Amino acid sequence: MKIAAYCRVSTDKKEQQESLQHQKDFFSEYARRNGHELVRLYADEGISGTSLKKREEFKRLLRDAELGLFELVVVKDVSRFARNTVDALQSVRRLKALGINTLFINASMTSIGDGEFALTLFSAMAQEESNNLSKRVKWGKRINAEKGRVPPRVFGYDKIDNFTLAINEPEARIVRKIFSLYIDRGLGCRSISMELNRNGDRTKFGNAWDARGVKRILVNPLYSGVLVNHKYEIEDFLTGKQVSIPEEDWFYHERPEWAIISPERFRRAQEILASRQRQYDSGEPFREGRYSGKHAFSTLIKCAHCGRSFTRKSYTYKNTRVYWRCVTNDQYTAEKCDNNIILDEKELLEQIKQYFSSLIGDQEVFISKVLSGLDKQLPGDDPEKSRKDIEAKQKRLLQKRSRYQEMYANDLISLEELKEKLAGITEELKAVDLDLEKLALAAQLRSSAGEITRYYRREIERFLALETVTNVDMRRLIDHITVSREGNVHVVLRKFEEMP
Repeated sequence: MKIAAYCRVSTDKKEQQESLQHQKDFFSEYARRNGHELVRLYADEGISGTSLKKREEFKRLLRDAELGLFELVVVKDVSRFARNTVDALQSVRRLKALGINTLFINASMTSIGDGEFALTLFSAMAQEESNNLSKRVKWGKRINAEKGRVPPRVFGYDKIDNFTLAINEPEARIVRKIFSLYIDRGLGCRSISMELNRNGDRTKFGNAWDARGVKRILVNPLYSGVLVNHKYEIEDFLTGKQVSIPEEDWFYHERPEWAIISPERFRRAQEILASRQRQYDSGEPFREGRYSGKHAFSTLIKCAHCGRSFTRKSYTYKNTRVYWRCVTNDQYTAEKCDNNIILDEKELLEQIKQYFSSLIGDQEVFISKVLSGLDKQLPGDDPEKSRKDIEAKQKRLLQKRSRYQEMYANDLISLEELKEKLAGITEELKAVDLDLEKLALAAQLRSSAGEITRYYRREIERFLALETVTNVDMRRLIDHITVSREGNVHVVLRKFEEMP
């Protein structure tokens, strides 16, 4: 008789190989002893028996049965066949309709020789066992979440143990870059992913970035030093359906030593995300970079005191007047921000044009201001020595971090001591990373001072020739504008700081 055997094996690779070989030997011996021909062993690797959805080998067995490749299906136990009573009965009936018997060796039971009652009983027991296992697993996950168990793999970190992470500095630099591109440059997730890929930056798995991966970075509070657990759970072990848990039941764990960006930067990113989502929901179109480009100064003017954007207002009496003021002051008056400065839109635009016109009118003054802006960003007189000193410091800090991690792994220091040591090192590494970025920028600027000067002249001349100035036009030249409660307006050009 031609027979087929079916089994499910563990997800552990070593155990999987051993188990699969063992079961091949078992079923081969069974076939030889009973005078059968083993046509094929079907094995689903690491797949739950509660559903047929992902059990590709089991579905292949059913397809081969319809082709008449075998006359008997051999399974060691009902639980290996299915942990779902309905699936077990339906599959057995489907095979029976084809004239194919199913033999469950451990129960000494066949689908044709024995009635469905016994099969239903054994299947129900397997299902209940799976249900109890699911409950135990769910409870275990909840306990671990409450204790602060870390994810198995998260970009920006190396896993020390189930409850400890260490910052992976090369990956952390990419995390900081993502937040900088999003907050400071106003780029959207797709544009950021394209920028990362152009620079050769890769995910933890070595893959190219996409918009979803960038957004997962932006919304994860772990990067600001807060681990959040117990956000989801399996609702039904049979379907595997995952449901969201109410936010009030989440577990929050403060881990400041794991912060890659400041909490303030993270909150700012969430504000921008929420703002853009509201804009998307309203149907208002986005301009270049996914920032609001509805008006010339949209999201460009910042309050020097509360940090929030200025909002556009208008009123009409005899003529319509358009002005900008701090959104916090507008909403709460002086309660939360006392910056009550009002900027006339037309006047501000005219003043900016006049400044740009005077700037390029005097060639020497223009070049001097550009070079002055560059000098503000250039570190000391000997950049090569500075770079070597910084890299040496970075190496010492990384070695120091590794030693503490090894000490913890060898039980020489406690977890609390490790956290305390790593917190200080992390802050020093952030400062070192910033110094290296400044040096890299300095090298770039030194080699391109003439190009930058020509760029600004060209862009300013184009700007002055425009009859109508858009938000995109503004952003080609201006990074942001800050306004103090004293009425001082400070314009910061793209690439380097410019004087008011």
